[in-house]
Amino acid sequence: MKSNPINIILLGDPAAGKATHGQRLIKKYPLIDLDMGKELRKIKNKNKFNLKNTLDKGKLTPTKLVRTLLHEKIKAAPKNKGILFNGTPKMLGEAKLVQKWLRAEGRREAILVYLSVPMKETIRRMRNRQEYFKGKFSKRFDDTDRALKNRLRYYRQNISQVVKFFKTYYPYKKISTVGSVTGTFKKVDAHVGKYFKDEKK
Repeated sequence: MKSNPINIILLGDPAAGKATHGQRLIKKYPLIDLDMGKELRKIKNKNKFNLKNTLDKGKLTPTKLVRTLLHEKIKAAPKNKGILFNGTPKMLGEAKLVQKWLRAEGRREAILVYLSVPMKETIRRMRNRQEYFKGKFSKRFDDTDRALKNRLRYYRQNISQVVKFFKTYYPYKKISTVGSVTGTFKKVDAHVGKYFKDEKK
């Protein structure tokens, strides 16, 4: 295993399966998971930014908090593993900082993978997920109707700028997630695997 594996920036449309495919990549390759959604939920009741209210209403989280967490996670990541940026960064300013911080830490460059899904399918998946959490467990607290609309609007306004920026620095691949999870991951793995070769777990 190389001492400095490549990093993966895994972005995509809402409900495109980033978490699912990200976890599969982590199991197969020497990667650590940097999922900002998970990190924010861990501290939602423990900080001064009123984060719980922010997430409940689908609003944007405080920029300073997100950037601080990103920087800390990048600095703390073990050098013998790559970082999987799972659905993050979502803002152009954060993307520029991530590119800067990776270089500052002496890490190898990254690859950009974008998981795409048509808008109608996005809405269907988000509704199904909402009903699943509501019926089986407890409704994910940031998946209210208003939050869903805000997240879709947020995506359209910001993610395209992030992708445009990263494409100027890193190899880029857009992959459709329409179809089975297994079939989609085969496409993701076929692309990602080219950059790891002998670095599988």
